[in-house]
Amino acid sequence: PDGNLEFLGRNDDQVKIRGYRIEPGEIVARLCEHAWVREAVVVARQNGAGDKHLIAYVVCAPEAGADEGDGGGVAGTLRAHLSARLPDYMVPSAFVQLAALPL
Repeated sequence: PDGNLEFLGRNDDQVKIRGYRIEPGEIVARLCEHAWVREAVVVARQNGAGDKHLIAYVVCAPEAGADEGDGGGVAGTLRAHLSARLPDYMVPSAFVQLAALPL
């Protein structure tokens, strides 16, 4: 009513990490190109020091053949897959393997 505009935030899912604007959906699209990935979600999380990091949550297809307790092989494979397709700043720092995405 008084003519002032109030900024409520971004209308998209972009996040800013270490000076780079990142669209998590683009990372998800590249992850889902891999044969081992059935579903994926990428989010930006803030650690205790206030730094933001990308975390990828993935539901693997049965052919991934990784045990739930040892996701290191899957994480390394997915990290290499993304590194070949995306800039380093868009590769998640952690990969969390889930049985299913919570809905």
